[in-house]
Amino acid sequence: MAYIQGQSRSQTSLFPVSLEELIPEDHLVRVIDLYVTKLDLVQLGFDKAQPKGTGRPSYDPADQLKLYLYGYFQRIRSSRRLEAECQRNIEVMWLINRLKPDFKTIADFRKDNKPAFIATCRAFVQFCRTAGLIAGDLVAIDGSKFQAVASSRRHTSLHRLKHQEQKLDKRIAQHLADLDEADKTEADEKVDRSAIKTALAQLEIRHSNNLTCQALMKSMALEQFNTHESDARMMRTHKGPRVGYNVQTAVDAEHCLILHHEVTQDSDDRKQLEPMAKAAKEQLQQDELTVIADMGYSNGKQFQACEDENITAYVPSARSSNSCGKEQAFFDRTMFTYDASQDRYQCPTGKSLAFKQISNKGRIYQAAVSDCASCPLKAQCTDAQRRYISRHVHEEAFERMERRMQAHPEMMVSRRSIVEHPFV
Repeated sequence: MAYIQGQSRSQTSLFPVSLEELIPEDHLVRVIDLYVTKLDLVQLGFDKAQPKGTGRPSYDPADQLKLYLYGYFQRIRSSRRLEAECQRNIEVMWLINRLKPDFKTIADFRKDNKPAFIATCRAFVQFCRTAGLIAGDLVAIDGSKFQAVASSRRHTSLHRLKHQEQKLDKRIAQHLADLDEADKTEADEKVDRSAIKTALAQLEIRHSNNLTCQALMKSMALEQFNTHESDARMMRTHKGPRVGYNVQTAVDAEHCLILHHEVTQDSDDRKQLEPMAKAAKEQLQQDELTVIADMGYSNGKQFQACEDENITAYVPSARSSNSCGKEQAFFDRTMFTYDASQDRYQCPTGKSLAFKQISNKGRIYQAAVSDCASCPLKAQCTDAQRRYISRHVHEEAFERMERRMQAHPEMMVSRRSIVEHPFV
């Protein structure tokens, strides 16, 4: 049986096939073409959006934006690969009318129009909102660790520099001791003093460079720095410490579309709830918003800040135990009742714990020594002379959050199906 045969390469036709005939009506490139055509590139801030009257003509930023969006959808990041696509890919030929910009033109367009790209992303969110693809009723927030390109060997920190400084000090002291020992040796014994002096000079140069790096990092208020990727930071991941970034995403629940993202240097998510929720609310251009996040975002100050911005958050509270000594043997904080009018706590036996001071843990309350000494439940409460209770500065925000979570436990199930969907 013969194989399926294609057309001969030398076959000619009276009417050559056009690019328009090769692209289906529902193809992605047609969507990109129509969307970019409707954008106001001048208002978005693209460079050269208005052509000059004199000089050599430049590429239309609309064509370059179409090429960039096509590369984004096809996961083509390299400007050299995009240059190759312009010369061989029929879809790209149709999209930008057979233009063939070189890789440097493509790279410079991305480099010179960063604010315009951000404005374009915001415009796309509004487009999705008007098209009914983003509802804005519920938004899930989560953070993901992305490893940097730079090697961890190029990463340093103040702690590491100080450790290296101590090692250099010991080695310099050892070389100085060797020189002193050489002075005490007999005249007929051969000692290579020049080699010791050369090694000592090299160590002193390294020591000086170390101190210079520490001074620079302190002047720039930096705890760590990567020489090849200055924005990257050492972070804890499930695979151990890695140099990377913490990328925050806000995902709409309607069709699981990312409506806002932010690249941060924070190693955890405790300070990201309010900034991300506020940014998502501004993107949606609405007065109130409901957001959900996991326990990593538990922070009383962030809870209060969200409430002040008219944002209703659902986050499981991560609270440390307030009991002293063995956690399982003593009464937990929940066994004590707070009296807001008197600003004091009441223990299970009815005795009062009065306010003592404010510390970095919050407000501290203490019971009277005499009350604890005569208390029949003291063995279940504390092994100290008296019982102490700490109250968070934003304790009321924690309590309101816990009540919301108890009323709507299904929120955490929804969170997983929303925020993790774009990364599947």
